[in-house]
Amino acid sequence: MANRGPEKVFRLLVIEDDTGRVEMLRNWLPERIKLVVAPSAGAAIGILKRDRGNVYGGIMLDHDLQQRAMTPMDKALSGTDVTQAIINTVSSDVPVLIHSMNSAGSSDMAAILQKAGFEVTRIPIDKLDREILTEWMEEAYGLWEDTL
Repeated sequence: MANRGPEKVFRLLVIEDDTGRVEMLRNWLPERIKLVVAPSAGAAIGILKRDRGNVYGGIMLDHDLQQRAMTPMDKALSGTDVTQAIINTVSSDVPVLIHSMNSAGSSDMAAILQKAGFEVTRIPIDKLDREILTEWMEEAYGLWEDTL
């Protein structure tokens, strides 16, 4: 039997500064999903630059990310700033779920990403539940499997 190399793992990038929300999402996700958490916009931009290419099968994006900002510059960044890093480093085949409660920020991020060809779903975190997340994850997982 030929060795096909290491098994590919579905990685989900969650850009979220609220640790309670991160734990809620972690508890809702199937075990086969590798969760990568960026707790601030600056951290997200750094992760995206480091992990260029076809690394993530899906991205969950919040807008207001100042709660765990690490630097003064990070405090001035938001999810809107992260959208440009996504466009520059991630294939537009990767679906994005915007879970921000900030309606104006969500709308701006969605418009920017959609204009760049990304499939974007907007569901505020207070409307998100395990069933809705699982449905989105299954669609993202199916798209990711098609790229293998």
